[in-house]
Amino acid sequence: MKGRRWTEEEDQLLREFALTAIESGKTQIEAFEEVGRKLNRTPGACGFRWNAVLRQQDLKAYADAKKKRVYRQLKKKKGDQLESLTQVIPLIKELDREGRRAKDEVKRLTKQLADAEKALRELESENSKLKEERKSYDWYENEVKDKYQDLLRMLQSIRKQAELPELVIKNEEAQQVNADSGIGESS
Repeated sequence: MKGRRWTEEEDQLLREFALTAIESGKTQIEAFEEVGRKLNRTPGACGFRWNAVLRQQDLKAYADAKKKRVYRQLKKKKGDQLESLTQVIPLIKELDREGRRAKDEVKRLTKQLADAEKALRELESENSKLKEERKSYDWYENEVKDKYQDLLRMLQSIRKQAELPELVIKNEEAQQVNADSGIGESS
């Protein structure tokens, strides 16, 4: 089929496919492959015909197709940016809510810490007072023990001097004798 002439209908179909591919952002090679199948021509032959003849015949249509592609790409990019912004806004709002919750939690924990520190100071003060009272009690207890020991020593000393144990024994023996004899009992 080499050397077969291009018909007006084939040129028109190739022109439409190439311009559509350029406008939509597809590659020209894809257009040449697709139209080549329809026209029973190779992609290389279609590409050569487009670049050597058809594109030169209608430079305005070629430039318009490129402008449309650029416009679509920019529009898509802006749309993607706007779409991403609309997705970011709820995230920013959620982060703001989380930030407020975190601040509230910090305030609550700060107050809780201050209350705990105040309670700790009060308990430390009470503990200090109780320790002082304990010292005072221990001192008083030792004083009482010392005085008690002194009293016991004095009693022992008095007993020794007065020989009270013998008298106590004698009194006990007298009570026993009286009990045996019935003296002092009421009948």
